[in-house]
Amino acid sequence: MKNCPFCDFANYDEATQCRKCEASFESHLPATMYKAHMVAPQTARDLRGKALSFVVLGLLIHVYWGGYGPWPVVDNPTLSSLRAWLEPLFIYGGAVAYIAGWVLAWV
Repeated sequence: MKNCPFCDFANYDEATQCRKCEASFESHLPATMYKAHMVAPQTARDLRGKALSFVVLGLLIHVYWGGYGPWPVVDNPTLSSLRAWLEPLFIYGGAVAYIAGWVLAWV
């Protein structure tokens, strides 16, 4: 049983207002109810923005160094070996960071 803070009348536990004086029990709740996040929403949004930039950069590396356009292919062995690990790092690393930013915004 829940007692009214104004008239001290006993009400049911599920009641939202007093049966005797009709005072609302809802007004005693905190004005703002918010969920605490692990990181601030702005920080998670910034992480997603940077991660999306990495994905785009990885796709640009794939297109421009991969020979998918009218421009000549880069045949330098040093740059080719650099492309082999930079492209997946940017694409998959950016995708993982984007998903992590999205999850952190909800946790």
